[in-house]
Amino acid sequence: MRSRMLLSIIAGTAGGAIGWFMQESLINYNSLIRPSAIPGQPPVLYAMTSLQVITLMACVGGITGLLLGAVDGLVIGDRKKAILAGIVGFFGGTILGLVGYRVGSAIFNGLGGTDGTTAVSFAQNVVARGFGWAPMGLGVGAGAALSTMSSKRIGQGAAGGFLGGFFGGIVFNFASLLLVEGTITASNRPVDVGAPGRAIGFTAIGALTGLFIGLVQELTKDAWVKVLAGRNEGKDFQLERTVNIMGRDERCSVPLFGDSSVGIQHAAIQLDPKTGRRSLQDAGTPAGTAVNGQQLPAGGQTLLQDGDIIQIGQHQILFRERATARAARKAERDVPRNSPVGAAPLPSHLCPYCGGPRDASGNCRCTPGAYNPAGPLPNETPQAASGIHSSFGTSAAPQAQAMPNPVLGSAVGRLVCLDGPSVGQVFDIMSPNVTVGREAACNLVVSGDTTVSRNHAQISAVGGTYQITDCQSANGTFLNGQRVTTSMLKAGDEIRFGNSRFRFE
Repeated sequence: MRSRMLLSIIAGTAGGAIGWFMQESLINYNSLIRPSAIPGQPPVLYAMTSLQVITLMACVGGITGLLLGAVDGLVIGDRKKAILAGIVGFFGGTILGLVGYRVGSAIFNGLGGTDGTTAVSFAQNVVARGFGWAPMGLGVGAGAALSTMSSKRIGQGAAGGFLGGFFGGIVFNFASLLLVEGTITASNRPVDVGAPGRAIGFTAIGALTGLFIGLVQELTKDAWVKVLAGRNEGKDFQLERTVNIMGRDERCSVPLFGDSSVGIQHAAIQLDPKTGRRSLQDAGTPAGTAVNGQQLPAGGQTLLQDGDIIQIGQHQILFRERATARAARKAERDVPRNSPVGAAPLPSHLCPYCGGPRDASGNCRCTPGAYNPAGPLPNETPQAASGIHSSFGTSAAPQAQAMPNPVLGSAVGRLVCLDGPSVGQVFDIMSPNVTVGREAACNLVVSGDTTVSRNHAQISAVGGTYQITDCQSANGTFLNGQRVTTSMLKAGDEIRFGNSRFRFE
């Protein structure tokens, strides 16, 4: 989002500056100034002709709308989308900006806009200019967003443009005061000297419109996705429509280019207007769709919650939503979030929290003090950890290198995955040295998280307890929210490798 906002500011600034230069070349402002018929009185300023107004808005509003409209296509690297959106933005910014100019002129005159030199008249002129330019900015901002065909985005553009026009008008007034905007008389001929003020004012309205459009979009967005791996890595896409398509089609709300296994229209994130919840719908493509490491059935559907990881081909996508982020309770973070529609229910002898089997008393690995590492539990099967493969032991049998852990008072430590491809899975630490990373040689292979380094970290037994050591990973190792190089572990600590989060027990 920061890159999008920065690009919007740059585009708006460039649009205003280029538009100013073009309109100065095409409009003869000196022709609007005539000597007063009364000797000793200041020159008379005539109103611009309709053609001059259209020229002004085609330059300032149209060029600004063109560059702001092209921002989305530039962010995702889609040249065709940037060109088409820019063309729509040009005509939208020109036409709606022209309407805004006419409305703003009426507001300016109605508020008593004047070029008086007293403090009161200047203050009155500042207010009138701000509200007079605001409708023009509104039109330019709305026009720049027309290509999205989204009423929400158009509204955001209009709101950002209104604020940009308002403050741009104020900047114009102060710039005009400092640069002595108005007219001078040379050889009894009035000459316009307002070009510097217009340069600052038109550039300011473009820059501020871009800034406020970005801010309004950021403050009002309620759901979006971020590409964690794949082309457009690090880019955000707002989910503004009721149905947001993800796939290789350039018209998709979330375009996923550069991966032939991704379908043209691979999956969709849909909003249920009745409940306000969003769900992921697979389109039945051969590659399929996974959420938090769990593969959806072909054509299956699952509810989404803030923090879910969507896997489509080689693309890893983080789902973000303000509503479910606020509603999520800490106690629910250990529970697998989604159950795909149509998927078989979990067998009654398996624990829904750790995925392990229960014994005759109903105990499993996540029952404090009830786990016996001396032998397998009834009906135990090896863990099927989607995205993370553990080679450092399951509870099926004890291992020779298992060591006492005085912190927990049991024969093993363990990691419970709270977030990431294997949310809800439990991994026993049966070795004095456990390596974590994407390499197949690691004891804990985090293959579904590309933000994890090949050799990311190591958990070692030191002095009767465990410590975590970062192995110079690119994204760091975090303990209870703090980045660490080496630190001792205690029960309840939360460890994060990339986007995968674990609790140490």
